[in-house]
Amino acid sequence: MAKGNAIGFKTFVNNSTRATDTEESNFTAFKVWGLMNNGTQTGTPFVGKEVTKGTDGWSYETPVYWEKGYAYSFVALAPNDAYTFNAPTAINTWGSLTFENDKGEKDLIYATAKQTTVEGNTCPAAVNLTFNHMLSRVRFQFENGMDDGSKLTVSNVKITDACTSGTATLAEQLTGLSWTTGQTTGALEFGDAAAMEQQNAKAETAHKYMIPADKAYKLTFTVTRVHHGVTDTYDHTVTLPQTEMKQGLSYQFVATLTANNINPDQVLCPIKFTAEVKDWGPWSDKAFVVKKPATGI
Repeated sequence: MAKGNAIGFKTFVNNSTRATDTEESNFTAFKVWGLMNNGTQTGTPFVGKEVTKGTDGWSYETPVYWEKGYAYSFVALAPNDAYTFNAPTAINTWGSLTFENDKGEKDLIYATAKQTTVEGNTCPAAVNLTFNHMLSRVRFQFENGMDDGSKLTVSNVKITDACTSGTATLAEQLTGLSWTTGQTTGALEFGDAAAMEQQNAKAETAHKYMIPADKAYKLTFTVTRVHHGVTDTYDHTVTLPQTEMKQGLSYQFVATLTANNINPDQVLCPIKFTAEVKDWGPWSDKAFVVKKPATGI
């Protein structure tokens, strides 16, 4: 086996659409764990080794070389400060991690790769790591359904019972990954949506990352309504439809605000009018004097 090539890495990040998510353009570092095995021996060539992106691609300190007769498996995680990892000890297993979701602003990703037994004198290609998103991405959209010219703003959108921690058992494929959530819950703040100036206008909150769970979350938010020269506010507490969220998927919960639901205490009743025209009274005769023309002409 030629010794000219150290083990190298190339990466791809799946399913990312916004600048705040981890995507190809802003992905610059990950940590990798790797095992090597020849049947009788298992080695640990990579133990949380940091790999960084530079102008010449991905690199790490102190090269590790492919060894003939060994098979390899790799698992990589990012961002580097988001988890506590229980590394695998047997080749082609992937370990588990614990994760604190905090403010829901960290996009947790992972990748796995395998290299069958190295044979011959040709060095294998760089390890191809395709990173997948381990969390669910959530946001809220509101629509101004008021037909009276009201301007609406939704603020302080918050899930009050979000799962704050969890344990993920990693798998070779994303679909095999499983989460177990902790018992502690807390508020996850999505902030405000832009003002909806007219009927049918829509506005979304920022998105947050959530530990996947099958749960009907509690949601609170405030609607501010400007109408006819006055301002009214309505505080809402609702239960979201129970949804079995999956890792790597995005969920947008949608609500239309109308006269039937904008005020949680009552349905807004439209002001209506009835009208009638009274009949004229009967004609009554009133005599008037018509003067005679002057005489003596």
